[in-house]
Amino acid sequence: MTTEQWITLAGILINAIVLVVVALIGKTQRAEQAKAEAGRAKAEARAKVREQESRLSMDMMESTSELADVIAIALSGGKLNGNVESARERAKIARENYHDFLHEQAARNVAK
Repeated sequence: MTTEQWITLAGILINAIVLVVVALIGKTQRAEQAKAEAGRAKAEARAKVREQESRLSMDMMESTSELADVIAIALSGGKLNGNVESARERAKIARENYHDFLHEQAARNVAK
């Protein structure tokens, strides 16, 4: 082989090596991006669950507070009234909703 042929062959080999390295770098970057996107999706799902739990918890606290207030008013008057029953019902519904949420989350986490 002549010197020119060796130089041409070396150039072709260098180009091939560079192409392989670039392809490997691209593959690695795509894998890292996919992993990061999966992590973001999981974080968003957890945030939605926390948001739902916070709303249910706040509703339960509010209904409990309302029930305590109504009972205090009823006791200071010495008799129960219709407000106590409606406040008890609201507290019961809030408690059931929260328990349903907890059971749903437990079932999802066991299924994973």
